[in-house]
Order: sequence, then structure tokens, then C-alpha cells
Amino acid sequence: MKPSRLVLAVCGVLAALLIGLPFAGLPAASAAPEQVYLALGDSIAAGLVTSLPRDRGFAWLVRDLIERSDTAAGTPATVTLDNLAVPGETTTSFLNGDQLKRAQSDIAAIKARGGVLRTVTVTLGGNDLLNLAGASQAARQAGLDSFKTDYPAALGAIKAALGDQKPDLVVTTYYDLSEGDPTQQGSDAWWVSQFNQVIRQTAAADGAKVADLEPAFRGHIAAWTWYPSDVHPNNAGQAEIAQLVWRALGYDQRPPTVTIERPSAGAQDRRVLTVRVKASDDIGVTQVELLVNGTSAGDLLYVPSQGAYIGVWDGRSTTASSATLTVRASDLAGHQTTADVSVTLPAQ
Repeated sequence: MKPSRLVLAVCGVLAALLIGLPFAGLPAASAAPEQVYLALGDSIAAGLVTSLPRDRGFAWLVRDLIERSDTAAGTPATVTLDNLAVPGETTTSFLNGDQLKRAQSDIAAIKARGGVLRTVTVTLGGNDLLNLAGASQAARQAGLDSFKTDYPAALGAIKAALGDQKPDLVVTTYYDLSEGDPTQQGSDAWWVSQFNQVIRQTAAADGAKVADLEPAFRGHIAAWTWYPSDVHPNNAGQAEIAQLVWRALGYDQRPPTVTIERPSAGAQDRRVLTVRVKASDDIGVTQVELLVNGTSAGDLLYVPSQGAYIGVWDGRSTTASSATLTVRASDLAGHQTTADVSVTLPAQ
């Protein structure tokens, strides 16, 4: 006697379940939607003059941080970077040129294929400033007046293209190469601050977040840019911009952990103490600093073979009989965690 069709169908379902194979009659699990980060702007956003733009440009670094954050949160995803930045772009050329048209087209395509536009960064205004370098005060004022119209128009055009998509939108300000006094009216530093203020005010009005390069780069121009031979950020500068954008995004909410392994609390047998610390973070530890009685005594250095941050504190520099050692660990998002140990030192 042949088995009925119903029995055969039931057996087929059971076999599929038992061996873990998909069954045509059951709905397949839907794939996670595509995640996209759209970078717009000028040569800084394009990573120009870094050693490897597609590895060390800030947009690529931010993309990697987003992926690491997702993995740490247990929701790993591949994030596609759509970098449309054009070297030499101004706000006016952005409005009238191809970059905005390409952005509008790509945003529509992402939406049409069911992708998620997760993050958008906008780096515009630097060339508006550079084009006015050495110009008269009247010409600079005219340029600023145009920027007050063009920059909000550019950001407005981007938001209009986004439509009902609500990605995290971050704009960047620009650093002052002169490192002058921004309160001195008419100085290069003052003009940079005027343009940056337009960026900040427009971001506030449009609900965008700000990665503020101006204060962060002050005092670091020689270390973070190629100036005076070139105005662009170097690898270290691009990494700093990535960190500022990462902080502005606010995706990383977990502070680092830190544990002091040495010295132990209490009486010590010598005044020169080895400090050994374990510090970790799901995205990345940027600094582990030692403080003695609240005053910085320098950074501890990470020793890969030890898997720890290590340093030495020379207690012979004080006549005190006790001290509180504080270790402060910082992560890429700017979160900090501290740990303390109180020690008693032998007589000198």
C-alpha cells in the first residue's frame, strides 16, 4: 500500500526540520537591511593627502567604528561607505555641481532597495575660507555673507533629499591654521570663527550634530596637519576628526573598565613603585593616565606582551608618607573611568 500524499508531505517537513535544511513551504528568515554611511564634502572628507585615504581618511575610520560598535552590541553588520566628497568643493559648487545630484540619486536608490541610510557627514566650508585667504576685509565679508546663504541652502538640500529617512547627521567645523586669537576682529582666526559659527548655527537649526574641529585642533596644527607645506590633516589629524565625529554621533555609550593590579593598597617596601593596570573598552582605549594626589604624573604605556598598561612612579619626589594613585582610562567616545589605590611609603 502506497503512503498518502499527506503523509509524504508531513514526513518532508519533519525531515527538513531535523536536518536543518530550508523547506520550500516555510517563510525564509529575512536578511538584515543594508546599512549605509554617506559622506559628503571636500578634500578633507575625501581623505586627501593621507598615506592611504581608504584606510586612514576619517570617513573610513568612522565606518569601521560603527561596525565595531555593532559587533560589540551583538548586532554585527556590514556598513557600506558611500563617499561622494569632491576635493575643492565649496558650498556654492556643491549646490550647483554634481555632488548634490549624486547624493540625491544615491539616497533615492538606497531607499528603493530597502537599505537604511544610517549616518551622513557633511564637511563643507573649508574651501570657501581658503578662497578668501589674503583678501581684503570687504571681500571676506562678502564671502561670509554668501556663506550665510549657501551653507544653510546646502544642508537644506541634503535634508530635502533625505525625505522621511532620519539618519544621524553630523557636520564638521574647520580648524584655524594660524592658531591666532579668534576674538581679535579681522584676524585670520576671527574669520575662521565667523564661518564656523554659521556652521554651528545652521546645525542647531536643522537638528544636526557638530564635530567641532576648531577648538580640538587649536595647539595641534603642527602635529595634526601638513601645514605650512599643505593645509590638509595628516594621518593623526584624520584620526582626530574621526574621533570627534564618533563622539558627536553618540553611538558609544559604554565607558571603559580599569583595574589597578599593582601596587596593592597599604604599606610599600620602597618609594619607587611599578604601576600595572588592566584597561579595556568595547571600541577602543585612547589613554590611560596616572594621577598622584590628583595631579597628572603622565600616561601609562601599553605593553602588548603583558596585556597591561605599565609605568613607574618615583615616590622619592615627595616627602609625604602616603599618596593616592588614581588611574584614569579614556575611550574614543570621551568616556572616562577611574580607579584609586592609597599607599603608605617607607621613610626616606
